[in-house]
Amino acid sequence: MSTSVKVTLADFTFTPNTWTVPAGKELTITLTNKGANEHEWVIIKKGETVTVPFDDDDEDKVYWETEVAAGEAKTDKFTAPGEPGEYKSVCGLKGHIESGMEATLIVK
Repeated sequence: MSTSVKVTLADFTFTPNTWTVPAGKELTITLTNKGANEHEWVIIKKGETVTVPFDDDDEDKVYWETEVAAGEAKTDKFTAPGEPGEYKSVCGLKGHIESGMEATLIVK
C-alpha cells in the first residue's frame, strides 16, 4: 500500500484506474492531466452512488475532490477514508462519467 498516489488523467480515463491506500493515512496525490479537457478526481463516500449527470445533488456524496487543468500537473494532500473498503472515484465534470471516467480507490 502506498501513501503516494500518481494519477494520469486523459480524455476520458484514469491511469491506473485502481489504487490501494492505507486507511486514515495522509496521502500525497500527483495528478497529471494529459487530456485536452479539465478533469477532476472525485472520491465518493463509501456506500454512496452518484447520479448521471453528476451535479449539485451529488455534492453531499463527495468525500474529497480536486481538479487539474488540461496539460497541467498538480500535487495535493488529503487523508484517506478511515473505513476500509472500495470507494468510487469519478471525474465530476459534465459528460465525463458518461464517457467512462470512473475508477476505484481501495482502502485497507
